[in-house]
Amino acid sequence: MEFRAYYPHAGDVWKGYCPPLRWAGNKLSFLTLNNVVLFFVPAYTLGLLSLYYEEMIPPAIHEKLPILFALIGLLMVLKSFTERKLARMSWLLVIMNHLWVALAVSFNEHFTYGQPPLYLSGVFVSGILGYICLQRLKSHEGNIDLDQFHGHSYKHPMIGFVFLVSCLGLAGFPITPTFIGEDVIFTHIHEDQVFLASFVALSFILDGLALIRIYARVFLGPHVRSQYEMAYRSS
Repeated sequence: MEFRAYYPHAGDVWKGYCPPLRWAGNKLSFLTLNNVVLFFVPAYTLGLLSLYYEEMIPPAIHEKLPILFALIGLLMVLKSFTERKLARMSWLLVIMNHLWVALAVSFNEHFTYGQPPLYLSGVFVSGILGYICLQRLKSHEGNIDLDQFHGHSYKHPMIGFVFLVSCLGLAGFPITPTFIGEDVIFTHIHEDQVFLASFVALSFILDGLALIRIYARVFLGPHVRSQYEMAYRSS
């Protein structure tokens, strides 16, 4: 039984929610899990090498790189926000967004020693913990795709709780150092850098929406294998 049977307007809410973002995310359908990994690893490695040899980059190109990297991060989380199938890929895309944001701001204005670990510490811990939860849940249940509400918190309440905490940590809630790190990020963006500030701010907003959407789809709603009849909303 599907979640729509009890909440018939749930699909309509999604269709009317942020139509431009949904349209843009659907245009990124070519970003499969394999394509994301094949693109991310060499592209991010190239970005790190560019940061290491930063003095060799012409100034005209250097000033555009923060915006480019922030835009790539935004596209990653935008795809995560509109992903309708793979929960684990959607989770990885949010982590990748944080990495691109850190790289973008590093090009914009160098962090002091210790600031990148401060920002990314919560991202890595929460990201790894959440991925383990999804992997373990998939081994138990098989299907955790985002095309429906699975209600797995009914049978796996502990996994659901740990995953929710991981979502909060990855979204930058004040339970990890990432909360402070996100404030540090904005201190390294100048007042006249409207595009960079907009891309980073929108990335952080979509992070939270994408993460809660993953949690809701995987853990909330009636359990997909429930043997009990449940009342309709109109009952």
